[in-house]
Amino acid sequence: MSILSIFVDESGDFGKVENNSPYYLVSLIFHNQSNDIFKPITELENALSYITTEQKYIHTGPLIRREHPYHNMTIDERRKLIYIMRTFFLHTPIQHTTIKINRKEAGDKFALTSQLSKMLKAYISNHFEYFSSFEKIIVYYDNGQQELNLVLNTIFNLLLSNVEFRKASPSEYRLLQLADYICTIELLSIKLSEKRLSKSETSFFYKPLELKKSFIKSIKTKELL
Repeated sequence: MSILSIFVDESGDFGKVENNSPYYLVSLIFHNQSNDIFKPITELENALSYITTEQKYIHTGPLIRREHPYHNMTIDERRKLIYIMRTFFLHTPIQHTTIKINRKEAGDKFALTSQLSKMLKAYISNHFEYFSSFEKIIVYYDNGQQELNLVLNTIFNLLLSNVEFRKASPSEYRLLQLADYICTIELLSIKLSEKRLSKSETSFFYKPLELKKSFIKSIKTKELL
């Protein structure tokens, strides 16, 4: 049976619009289960085994901002972790997309829900031949936001008849962690273009053009446009 796994992560929420986070992003990773990911996951696990920390779940945003549980790690240790994730991304046979919504244009949760639904519906419709080529589609999401969970269930089930939803913890699925990585880099891409990178983000990517050339450009190579 041909199966497509979809791993979902988001940035932002359905609450009040904040000036420091005026965008809502939803990243979706598409993995055709016929494409083996055992080797890149094994390489990731081996790379992490050499890191002198008990933290094996890589949460990219807090890692960059030196937030818990990375607050006691040096910048070199944290940068090593994000490059491990970059390597994992480059070696893993996946595709992805990110829906990006300006919260200033969708100010309340109702407007955001409506716009997100329309954009997800349009994306699936534009790639209907791809999605319908699979006998089964499994969507993995941690159900962190009830509103997003409802949109995903509604739109996927409206357009496709072979969808199953599974609540999944990022600590158990490396591809959910990869979706988090992609979502974070996509948000940083917006902030970089608008010259809104925080002090912690600027100090983390301290090499000239590192963020743009090593991270933003690399994730573009696997977009399902």
